[in-house]
Amino acid sequence: MDQHELIAAVKQAMTGKEAIRGLFLAGSYGRGTADAWSDVDLVALVEPEHHAAVAADWRQTLDAITPIVFWQELPRGGLLLNAVSEEWLRCDLSIVAPDNFGRRAKNTVKPLVDRDGRYDDLPDTLPLKQPDKGTVSYLIHEFIRMLGLMPVGAGRGEYVTMVLGVGMMRDHLTALLMQDVTNPDPGGILHQSTLLSAEDMALLKSLPYPKPERDAVIAANFAIAREFMPRARAMAKRLDIVWPEAFEAATRKRLAATLGDGAGRGW
Repeated sequence: MDQHELIAAVKQAMTGKEAIRGLFLAGSYGRGTADAWSDVDLVALVEPEHHAAVAADWRQTLDAITPIVFWQELPRGGLLLNAVSEEWLRCDLSIVAPDNFGRRAKNTVKPLVDRDGRYDDLPDTLPLKQPDKGTVSYLIHEFIRMLGLMPVGAGRGEYVTMVLGVGMMRDHLTALLMQDVTNPDPGGILHQSTLLSAEDMALLKSLPYPKPERDAVIAANFAIAREFMPRARAMAKRLDIVWPEAFEAATRKRLAATLGDGAGRGW
């Protein structure tokens, strides 16, 4: 069974279930951008009093279509049901109230069941995404804070933990770059190379993956900082975010005092 066969079987199995007012393909299949590696994302519109019953029935229905080896239920504004088949087909179903369809458009979902004509009420497209000032401000402050923690890790010799910290710094840089992605429905992180520019992807690939050694992890932090800081400053100026000058200055001073004068000029 492949994803298309799974979708067809799900549509056939769910069409007669009255509690499901709507069932829509979302994610890459909803956008029409799916590839051989895509999972199947579904959104079911169900009145809240029927959520638990529909979730239980969905488990049995899906297991009858293809044996399920992984199952997880998460409360996410309704219910999010994650499933993996023995063939490693991934299928996620979000069960939400009909009035909580979310930020959708006709080019982001495809109807499989639509008893109440919800699809016709959707806009054709969503507006382009803009950078979020709160997120950018958080990334700036957290990045500087993590730079200031380097002397703690180095002083204690916690180089394995510092490698994890380098990964978090890379994630903050990636998140900053993603703020300029205007696609209103970008999909998950495994689509990153199709969302960021070739130049941004080349930058991320060029950054070091250090061994758990003192000099290597410190150098990696500064290599990422030299890329993050000018981009963050430019974005802060563009979004009218006040730059935390005092926090950055205090962090530079702390690094110079603990890791050497050059560390205070690491970016």
